[in-house]
Amino acid sequence: MITGDDILSYGFYTYGQPFTGSYHGMRYRAVKTEREDESGETKTVLEACVWPEPFSYENTADRYKTVQDFEMSEDGRLKMLDWLNRQYEEHEWKPGFTASMLADLKAEK
Repeated sequence: MITGDDILSYGFYTYGQPFTGSYHGMRYRAVKTEREDESGETKTVLEACVWPEPFSYENTADRYKTVQDFEMSEDGRLKMLDWLNRQYEEHEWKPGFTASMLADLKAEK
């Protein structure tokens, strides 16, 4: 189970730098970002993303990534933590890959 200590404190995310981690075959990333809402206004959100190991966020094809936005707050960070754990429980994550699987996971450039 991913804990609050694993995803750092809310203050870290206010600086805008991405945080990445992994848990038993599932990699994850969280970052503060700007989104345009339905009314056209820009709002700040905490974006979370999960994808299968072994590659980094930048080197994994987008089709393997699942993204979810959360409110940019401590409550949003806690909801993100719950979401990360649900993603782990609801999907099959396999640590390690064979060479033939790696080519399919790699991002198209």
